[in-house]
Amino acid sequence: MSQHNTCRSWQTYALLLLLWAGLRSVTAQSVDLETVAKAKPLVVTGGVGATTLFTSGIPDVAGPLNYFLRGNLNLNLYGSVSVPLNFNYSDRRVELSQGYSFNQFSISPSYKWARAYIGTNYMTFSPYTLNGHQFTGGGLELTPDKWRIQLMGGRLLRSQYTDTTNTGPTYRRMGYGFRADYNPGSYTIGLTMFKAYDVANTLPLLNRRFQNQVINPKDNMVVSLNFGTTLFHALQVNAEYSNSVITNDQATEYARVPLRTLAGLFMRGNATTQSYNAFKGNVNYNIAATNTIVGVGYERIDPGYSTLGGYYFVNDLANYTLNFSQQLLQGRLGIGGNMGYQKDDILKRKANSQSRMVGSLNANARISEDFNMGLNFSNFRSYRFLNDTYSQLVRVPGQIIDTLSYAMVSRTLGYNANKVLRKTETQESSLSFSASYIGSNNRRANVIDSTGTTNILNSSLTYTLGFPQQKAAVNASLTYFRNMLYSGTIQGVGPTVGLQKTFASGFNTTFNMSAISVTNTMGEASQDNSLALNAQVMANMRVGKSHNFSANAGLVRTGVNTYLNGNVGYNFTF
Repeated sequence: MSQHNTCRSWQTYALLLLLWAGLRSVTAQSVDLETVAKAKPLVVTGGVGATTLFTSGIPDVAGPLNYFLRGNLNLNLYGSVSVPLNFNYSDRRVELSQGYSFNQFSISPSYKWARAYIGTNYMTFSPYTLNGHQFTGGGLELTPDKWRIQLMGGRLLRSQYTDTTNTGPTYRRMGYGFRADYNPGSYTIGLTMFKAYDVANTLPLLNRRFQNQVINPKDNMVVSLNFGTTLFHALQVNAEYSNSVITNDQATEYARVPLRTLAGLFMRGNATTQSYNAFKGNVNYNIAATNTIVGVGYERIDPGYSTLGGYYFVNDLANYTLNFSQQLLQGRLGIGGNMGYQKDDILKRKANSQSRMVGSLNANARISEDFNMGLNFSNFRSYRFLNDTYSQLVRVPGQIIDTLSYAMVSRTLGYNANKVLRKTETQESSLSFSASYIGSNNRRANVIDSTGTTNILNSSLTYTLGFPQQKAAVNASLTYFRNMLYSGTIQGVGPTVGLQKTFASGFNTTFNMSAISVTNTMGEASQDNSLALNAQVMANMRVGKSHNFSANAGLVRTGVNTYLNGNVGYNFTF
C-alpha cells in the first residue's frame, strides 16, 4: 500500500472514531415540534452587489474597466437549519505573494451544534499545525456536549507554472486533518492531526525550477497534543506539544524508512525527511484579593520548524517568560505583559547566535472621563503585514492589498492618547495623537536577510470637530513618517484634511486629501524631494431598506506619476 493510501486509511478511521465519540457523548435533544410547526418553511435573507472599477495610468491592468461581484445568502429552514452562502468574483487577475484564490465561493450550513464548511474556507487548529491557510474543499465544526471537533479536507494550493514571477511554480497541494478537544469542566485535553502533500505529477519536470532552485514535491505530517486545567480554583496550567515531519522530496528513488517521532508513527520518510518539535507551556496564578495574575511561560521551537498548513512560522528560538496582569486605581489603570529571556540558535550551529532580554507590555490609563491613553511594546519575533503610512500614501488606487506579504517583526512600540475637548448637543471636538515604531526584517526561507532590514516610524496629530445635529464633521491631521531602510531613508511630513456630511435623504459624502512633502535618499541620488498627493472622494446613498448605491474616485500623484481610479457600485439586500 502506498504512503498516501496508508495515511488516508488512518485518517478515515480517526475521523469516524471522533464522530462516533462526539455523537455518543450527546444526550438526546428533542425537537420542539410546536416551534417547527409555527416557523416558516423557508426564510431567505442576504445581499448581492456589483462594482465596476475604472483605472487610468495604472500599470499591469488588463483594460481600463474591471468588475467585482460579491454576494451572501442565508437560507433558514423551519427556524432550525441555517445555510449561509458567500461568493466573491472578479475578472481582474489578482497577483499575491502566496498561493491564494481571490475568487471564492463558500457554503456554511449549520444545525444546532454542527456546522459544515463547503467551498473556499479557512481554519485554524493551532499556531503550530493548521494556521489560517486557505483551502478549497470541506470541513466540519461539531460542539456536542463536552466536545469541540474540527475537521477539514481539500486543496491548499492549485497547480500552476505559468506567469509565476511573484509566487513561483506550485504543485497541487492537498491537505486534511482534525482537531478534537474534550472539556468536562475541570480540564481540557486535545489532539490535532494534520496531513498535507504535493501531488507530484501536477507540475511538469521542465517547470520545476524557480530562481535557480528546483521545486520538489513535499509531504508533511503534524501531530499535536494540548492540555489545560485549573487547580485549587486559581492555578491555571496549559501546555501544547507539536511534532512536524516534512519530506522535502517525494522522489521514488529514495528508500522509505520508519521514523521515531510522534508524527512519524503515521508516515514513512526518506533521506530528505526532517522532524521538528515545538512546545509551549505556561502556569498562571490568580490572586483574587489584589486582582493580580502572575505566571511563568516557556516556549521552544526547533530551527526550521514549519508545516504546509501555514504561510509563515517563527522558529529556532527558546523563550523563558514571566507573565503578569494587574488592575490599579479601581480599574482606571490596567497593566499587563511579560518579560523574560530569549535565545536563538538553540542547537548552537551558528557563529552569530544571540541571546537577549525580551518582553511585551500593554498599559491603558483612563486619566479622566475625557482623557485616556495607551502604551504597548514588544520585542518578540513575529510575522505581520506592514501597513505603514508611506505605503498607504503612494498605494495605487484600485489595486488589491497583498495582506499575505508578511515581514518578520522583532520590535514594536506604540503610544496613543485621546482628549475630548468639548461635547454638547450641537458640537463635539477632540484631539488625538498616535505614534508607532516597527523594526522588521525580510524573510527568505526562514533566514533573515540583513539587506531587507526596515525601521518604520509613523505619527499623527489629529483634531476632529463634529456637528451632530447637522450630521457633519471635519478633521485635520499633521502626519510625519520615517522609513529607515538598508539602502536609504524615506521620510515625509504634511497635512491631511477630511470632511464628512450626511444629508437628510441618507446621502453620505466623504472627502479626504493628503499633501505630504517626501524626502528620498535611496538609490544613487543623494536626495530627492517631491510632493505626494492623495485625494479620495466617496459617496453613498441608501434607497429604502434594500438598495444601496456607492461611488468614489481617487487620485494619487507621486513625483511624475499620476494614477486615477473610480468605481460605481450597487448592493441589494433582502
